[in-house]
Amino acid sequence: MITRRLALTVLFASVLLYAQTGIGRGIHGIRVPSAHTLEQGIIYVSGSFESVSDGHPLAMDGFVSEATGKKILLDEQTASSGGNLLIGYGLFDFLELDLMLPLYYDGYVSGTKLDGLGMGDLQASAKVSFPLNLPIYLSLQGDIFAPTGSKSLGFRPRHAWFLNKTDGSYAYTAGAVAFAGSAFLTFDFFGILYWNSFASYTTVIDKNSDVLTLGSGFELFPNKMISLITELSGEVRVTNPSRVGHFWNEMVRFTPGLRIHLPHDADILFGADIGINFVRTPKIEDGINVERKNGKDRLNYTIPGAHELGYVLAITKKFNISRKDSDNDGIPDRLDMCPGTYFGAVVNPRGCPVDQDQDGVLNIVDDCPNTPFGIAVDFFGCPLDEDHDSVPDYLDKCQGTPAGMAVDKDGCIRDTDSDGVDDNADLCPNTVPGEKVNATGCPVDEDHDGVPNELDKCPGTLPERSVDNTGCPMDFDKDGVPDDLDKCPNSLPGEIVNSDGCPADQDQDGVSDSKDQCPDTPAGYPVDVSGCPSDHDNDSIPDALDKCPNTAPGAPVDTTGCPIDSDNDGIADYLDKCPETFPDVLVNKDGCPYNGKMDLNKIAQKIHFKGNTEKFMNSSYNTLDDIVELGRRYNFDMEIQCSANGEKAQEISDARANAILEYLVYKGFEAKRLKAQGFGQSLPPLDKRPQTNSATRLIPTNTTK
Repeated sequence: MITRRLALTVLFASVLLYAQTGIGRGIHGIRVPSAHTLEQGIIYVSGSFESVSDGHPLAMDGFVSEATGKKILLDEQTASSGGNLLIGYGLFDFLELDLMLPLYYDGYVSGTKLDGLGMGDLQASAKVSFPLNLPIYLSLQGDIFAPTGSKSLGFRPRHAWFLNKTDGSYAYTAGAVAFAGSAFLTFDFFGILYWNSFASYTTVIDKNSDVLTLGSGFELFPNKMISLITELSGEVRVTNPSRVGHFWNEMVRFTPGLRIHLPHDADILFGADIGINFVRTPKIEDGINVERKNGKDRLNYTIPGAHELGYVLAITKKFNISRKDSDNDGIPDRLDMCPGTYFGAVVNPRGCPVDQDQDGVLNIVDDCPNTPFGIAVDFFGCPLDEDHDSVPDYLDKCQGTPAGMAVDKDGCIRDTDSDGVDDNADLCPNTVPGEKVNATGCPVDEDHDGVPNELDKCPGTLPERSVDNTGCPMDFDKDGVPDDLDKCPNSLPGEIVNSDGCPADQDQDGVSDSKDQCPDTPAGYPVDVSGCPSDHDNDSIPDALDKCPNTAPGAPVDTTGCPIDSDNDGIADYLDKCPETFPDVLVNKDGCPYNGKMDLNKIAQKIHFKGNTEKFMNSSYNTLDDIVELGRRYNFDMEIQCSANGEKAQEISDARANAILEYLVYKGFEAKRLKAQGFGQSLPPLDKRPQTNSATRLIPTNTTK
């Protein structure tokens, strides 16, 4: 007994977690099948084995018997392995039916009678593929699991949906009928690489055991003798919210491997399963709690959710019993050596045509399979053609035609234009009857301009044109317009001319295009000598559109050419020394308010501080209140700028600006409309505004009533 247990332990090499997707389920991948389905009439048979070798016992902390309350520690390495027997059939090219029977084995576990080989739940599947006419393949699969697995054997549950805390878990079965729905997706990268992915949802009838199974992997050289595979797959329970987030702890495994394609549609699969515990130390809190029935007793224990290292092996074979006959010659495609036979052809038992035209050359090599009976043929089964003019001798009325001559359907020389040059050599096959031609069949002077073709550089000249000794139309002023059509024959060199040979003026502004620097001037615009719209005041607005044609030099203008007045006080911006005057305020010739209380520049000059500090003099409060009153009457933003003296000028100037801001906010001015800044010993200069010696400057912006 001890020897037997030791041998089994060495053979199966420790524990197995969940079986997940069966190994070798399809013609591609290991644990992650492709979206392809079996072709019609194909039988697919697979046998697989998998085991895990990580050197740990089945339970992480032993098990507790509810009957006795005793805890039994497990420290021996115990075998836990399994495999699948599968048979699939391609009912149609898009529909595959499968039947799979799992077999499991668990070695001896101290204190139990759960060891032994047992059958799992019988699985029946139907997989349907959908043609997308793209290098992308999609299929859907439905599964039903019959509860045929042994309930009395096994220590470690093979699937996540076998776990049931209420009714107790089984190792080899879910204990009830289960259903699953799956979706498969494959991306084909030029037949060199497959990316296979799937997702499956499994539920057990009358039990709270819903499981999501996921997988994705790459298969390099899927159609070569050896395919390299790398996959990530596993299961996670979705009916236990506390476990959904523990994806890595539940089931995930990385599977590198290879698939060897042998003759006669047989494959061998090898792979290694690598779990997350391969790179970390397993913890009891990361394990999965199991309540297992053991006769009338219940056992409670924890198994590792992710093993360290395992291996997989599978052997597959395809059998073709299809009766599909693509060319309808009565021979199934699987036996047809000539699958493209034309309809109605007489074929031999191998599906290849016989000698249908009885010319002594089999149809399979006969280039002319419909030769009339009794006609002499060559080695390729085509009628003889001694003069090689493409007209068979039995139809050739002019045998012996010189090589290379064009012939008609009767095999006689063909000369369409009757110029004495056969069509094969005739470069001008439509010559006018009676016209003199050269050896190539072309007219000696094709355009009849008096210059032979070999000297004529302009062979298509019209008959009425005067030409020079090269056969080209005469053009005295070299403007591209023949003298016969040129109404201005003395154009200057380089002059742009129209179709009559006269200087072109595209925009009709009186300036020829060769001198016109603005060739697209709108009609009616006055222009200068260069052809560009005139602009006397140089404000970039043409005189034709300028409503203020005498604007001062450098003054900013709007689209009508008039000086811009941003604050609408009647004083143009380039003259306005108070460019942000409040609306409807009377101003002087400089654009500044007559009323000093409406001029923030003058108000700022009345804000005084005690000595070189940020404290206001009493007279400044009335001035600050004037600013608050303006803030109530108008909506505007304002920047407060201050200066100071001495070594702490920057610190004091910042404090002064903030003191003004705080007072205004205290009085009701919105803080988001204010900005305060100190500038040290002097304020920066500003364009247009009068420069003062005041320590304070107020700049309004975005002013509205």
